[in-house]
Amino acid sequence: MFAKKTLVAAAALLAVAGAAQAQSSVKLYGYIEASVGSFEDFSVASSGTLVGATTSRATKVESGNMMTSYIGLSGSEDLGGGLKAEFVLESFLAGDTGSNVTNLAGGFWGRGSWVGLSGDFGRVALGQYDNAFFTMGLLYNPFGSSMTFSPSMVSYYSLAGFQAASLGYDTGWVNSITYETPNFGGFTASVQFAPKETSAGGDAKNNYSLSAAYNAGPLSVMGVYTSSGKVAGSAYLARQKNAGIGASYDFGVAKLSAQYSQIKDETAGADSKSKFFQVGATVPVTANGNVMVSYGQTKYEDGFLGLADGKLQQFSLGYDHSLSKRTGVYAALTTKKLKDAGLADDSANIFAVGLRHAF
Repeated sequence: MFAKKTLVAAAALLAVAGAAQAQSSVKLYGYIEASVGSFEDFSVASSGTLVGATTSRATKVESGNMMTSYIGLSGSEDLGGGLKAEFVLESFLAGDTGSNVTNLAGGFWGRGSWVGLSGDFGRVALGQYDNAFFTMGLLYNPFGSSMTFSPSMVSYYSLAGFQAASLGYDTGWVNSITYETPNFGGFTASVQFAPKETSAGGDAKNNYSLSAAYNAGPLSVMGVYTSSGKVAGSAYLARQKNAGIGASYDFGVAKLSAQYSQIKDETAGADSKSKFFQVGATVPVTANGNVMVSYGQTKYEDGFLGLADGKLQQFSLGYDHSLSKRTGVYAALTTKKLKDAGLADDSANIFAVGLRHAF
């Protein structure tokens, strides 16, 4: 009798555990990449302005040239009635050295750290969440979020080794509240707010972001507007008003993409601008391989990045080959040139071959 009762109790516990597992889940995942190649970039003065010399060319083993390596934890719990609780913790890492790569706030979980609720109403998230300008930047260029080969990402975030960025904020907004709508026949939108968290005035402003997108078959379009402030000791570095639009169309034989944006810096009474456009194509040449080509140009006006004037021109060409669903290899080159900027050495070139793996 005792054995029978024990078996019944064990079966009940297993049933409860199975139900709990079905209602909630946690997963470990990530992406790691390393490449070897020849690298050079522009140099930056301690004031943050560009100077007229590129770094010495060097052969290096680096991580994250096609996409920054990271490791993450995410989970969800079914609360019933279509409502879910969710969380994400993601940390950038350097696969070549094993070190952590922080965000502008110096955080370990620099790629994402948020908790939220989702359901038929969409999603509400609190914490560090991707900003729509970053999303627009990566979706509508062939090199995605590459901080080396994507002209969009280089212009927005990583010119001269992340020292001369056009955008005055990070890829993800810390201390933010984000709302994303459900999909209405292909239309989606998002609103993001990050308070300045200080009583300071002047350039210290609350941060806002609005975006809207439409996706229907091969067509995709997205627009975004942000207003941000400069808060001392925070991840918000400049008072800006920025707008951008991206679009792509997949013809089957090639996917064409284009972007345009304007970044207006008003920090300390400035009125300088960074105007950017990019055109690109992704061409499948085998069942597992794509050729990627992209050209981008940034026009700096009225003292942006310390330049009276000037243009950044970047051309990138690459080939990516998938060995499996999770593993692939790539080869890519990029050339950058600063024109009409009065710099003594105005070009920088990079070539790399790499291996990537997602898990």
